[in-house]
Amino acid sequence: MDHAILVAAGTGIEDESLSSHGSEVFGALPQIKRLVITAQRAGIKSLTIITPPGNNPLKDLLLGDKRIESEIRWHELGTKLPSESDPSLILQSNLLTSPKALKSFIDSDGSEQEIRGDEICVLVDMAGDAWIKGDTGVVSDIFNTGGRAVGAFIASHSLLDKAVTNSMSIKNLVEELVPRDKVRYIKFEDSYWMRLDSAEDSPKRAEDLLFTTVGKTATGWISRNINSKFSLPTSRLLIKTSLTPNMISVLINVIGALCGVFYAIGHPVIGALCLHAATILDRCDGEVARVKLMETKKGEWVDTISDQFTMLSFIIGVPIGYYFTSNNPIALVLGGINISIFTFFVIWSFYFLTRYTNSGSLVAYFDVDKLVEVKDTSFMRKLIKIVRPMGRRNVYSLGFLLLAIFGGYPWVLGATTLGAVLFLLHQLEDILKLRKINPDKSTLK
Repeated sequence: MDHAILVAAGTGIEDESLSSHGSEVFGALPQIKRLVITAQRAGIKSLTIITPPGNNPLKDLLLGDKRIESEIRWHELGTKLPSESDPSLILQSNLLTSPKALKSFIDSDGSEQEIRGDEICVLVDMAGDAWIKGDTGVVSDIFNTGGRAVGAFIASHSLLDKAVTNSMSIKNLVEELVPRDKVRYIKFEDSYWMRLDSAEDSPKRAEDLLFTTVGKTATGWISRNINSKFSLPTSRLLIKTSLTPNMISVLINVIGALCGVFYAIGHPVIGALCLHAATILDRCDGEVARVKLMETKKGEWVDTISDQFTMLSFIIGVPIGYYFTSNNPIALVLGGINISIFTFFVIWSFYFLTRYTNSGSLVAYFDVDKLVEVKDTSFMRKLIKIVRPMGRRNVYSLGFLLLAIFGGYPWVLGATTLGAVLFLLHQLEDILKLRKINPDKSTLK
């Protein structure tokens, strides 16, 4: 199934008007654009958008956006639908959800094969709620109130054509089919949803839902429960600007790169604060990208490469600052070791990402376990997995801040060297085990 019908006219499953929601803006995107991109990412290649008769302001909202690659056809309510392959995904214009949820609906239980020309499949958030009854997948009753139907359906072209030619009421369409046992449901799982309504705060609630959702994508307790308290409000401000996620990545790491400058001139605490501030804000580019539907592989690489300039600044600045404040030659020795290991880390990690994964994010590196732990796990790997959580940036940046405050240069430099050596051993073992794995057949691609 690669065709969808987006209903932006008539009424929805609860008799709500669908004509006014397409132009509503939240998360820096008009709803019509957000829904089209969401459907496209779920695998839809062509869309028919049903609008009220007359002048159509929604067309202008989709012009010039390079993200929209699907074929768009506009259709006025009250006229016969053009012929289309059966069945089609049907989306209410007020639906907010994720590509993952729609893809799951399209693929679930072989629904495309099971739905006949005189049936409709309804995506339902809870099969036992007040809106729908029946445990067998067939709707046996429907209530006028309640409303846990998500706002996504699957039906044939012929079934929908009659409703479009008339007044287009999704609710009436479903109610007419219930007594004939022609309505089935698929249970909604694994993601978020809401339907915009006529309330004044509806766009704000939609944006709140988006930010709540992106906040859950953080990895690690510190990132989810501490750093997100600062990054999410910052991202809410950033989406109102013209800054792209890639611009945000670079700007954040300009702040991060200052850490090495302050370490080098004898202000380790300020340097550690710069590193930690950049770590907290490092979530913002991803949050903005997900809310504005601007995630790209190029963006992952920009973020990853920018992060390495911050870390290089830190690794160079710490030993320089320690040497100038103590004249201890061990600072230069350890600094040289750290720079060498960091260079190796960058070269090998980037090679791994390009050959074994489809990601540009270093977070994907830790999926290497799926490739190399087919059999017994070595003692070194068991040790690495115990200390690995401390290698997350949101953990070690906070640790370096505490070490800078209470221990100064020796502790920061020593901890950096210890962590670098452990990760070097980790990567050397990865390299030895990956020699036997064909990159073209990697399970991470």
